Amino acid sequence: MNKMNEFNLVTQHLVMTEHLNPNNTIFGGQLLAWLDVDIYIHVANLIQYKMLVTYAMDKVIFRHPGKLGDTIQIFGKVDEVKSSRVTASGKAISFNPQTKETIELIECQITFVALGDNGRPTKIILPNNT
Repeated sequence: MNKMNEFNLVTQHLVMTEHLNPNNTIFGGQLLAWLDVDIYIHVANLIQYKMLVTYAMDKVIFRHPGKLGDTIQIFGKVDEVKSSRVTASGKAISFNPQTKETIELIECQITFVALGDNGRPTKIILPNNT
């Protein structure tokens, strides 16, 4: 389970004007939305299971504001797989490709629930390669 329990770069986003709040920094909700979708994809790929829904977003800590033109890197890792739930950690980091400087913007923990064909929680059976 090593590759699941280590932070991995999941994806990157560019902060554009439509992501800004009246303070000219990125909306916190935009970061949470990116984390929710991107960590979902990361977890679904790792456990090879598509029918997941977000159950909870916890331990959300906003550390620094993101600014127009920032490259936002989303990192994720699986913390625990238990019965029908997967708990993962995610963080968004502002990365400057020119200076290589990084600034952590937000971190959170997301719990997903696996659903069966009937729409009810179902036991997660991990693939052998995880």
